[in-house]
Amino acid sequence: MADRVPPGSHSIAFGSPIVHPTSNTNKEPDPEPDPNTIRHPWLLSTETYIVQVAKYHIYRVPPPENAYLVERYRNQVTHRTKRSPVLVCLAWLCVSLLVLLVLFSIVSVIFFITVRAGEPQFTVDQVHVKNSTAVTPEYDFIMSLSNPSKSMSYPFEKDEAAFLSYNGVNIAIGQTPELEQDSKSTSKINFVLHGLKIVVPKHIAKALKGSNDDLELELELEIRVSAKAWGLDVDGMHIAVNCDMTSQGLVKESKIKTQSCKTRFRS
Repeated sequence: MADRVPPGSHSIAFGSPIVHPTSNTNKEPDPEPDPNTIRHPWLLSTETYIVQVAKYHIYRVPPPENAYLVERYRNQVTHRTKRSPVLVCLAWLCVSLLVLLVLFSIVSVIFFITVRAGEPQFTVDQVHVKNSTAVTPEYDFIMSLSNPSKSMSYPFEKDEAAFLSYNGVNIAIGQTPELEQDSKSTSKINFVLHGLKIVVPKHIAKALKGSNDDLELELELEIRVSAKAWGLDVDGMHIAVNCDMTSQGLVKESKIKTQSCKTRFRS
């Protein structure tokens, strides 16, 4: 409650004295009274009052819009804290998968840059027929195999399928040998295809009798292979090799004149 302090000769308001004038005999005559003062005599009062109010008695009333803002903020905070744990788990799962994907991509790029994996390259060096007069002649193949990979080797499994055809007709089948091809190396492979018990095309029959006419042959290999690099083995890979070649004869110094071999990985 406010305290009322009567005026004195010296009153202090906010640390400054208020000095009331004293009587002076040598003062000038009073001026003419103001008509307003005569009509309102309470204006003649010259008393001064100082009201002291304690700080804890000072109150402020906030404007109504502040209450609306506080309530809205409180509702937003409550809504955030009431998120479903399932959504939180899904969010963390998505972030984790994204991080793993980024890491896997980085490791894959580093791996392929370092290893520089390349497809094995095949080349037919020679095809020669043994027992050309037999019902099932044998087609002896010698091929070169090179591995251009910097740090990856390819172990080839044995007994994989091999086919020799002429104008789309299979004339011999066989199996491939086992081989492990190191990185940045070249090797030779040898395998035999056995003729089928069929009536061979006319040009093949002439070649088996010693003709040196050009023959357009197609060799197909289906090889199961693994890949090794940095101590890691990747199994279950397959290589499809397709060689289109022109051979001058099949017996008596046969020779490969032209060829085009393509290699591709497949699942």
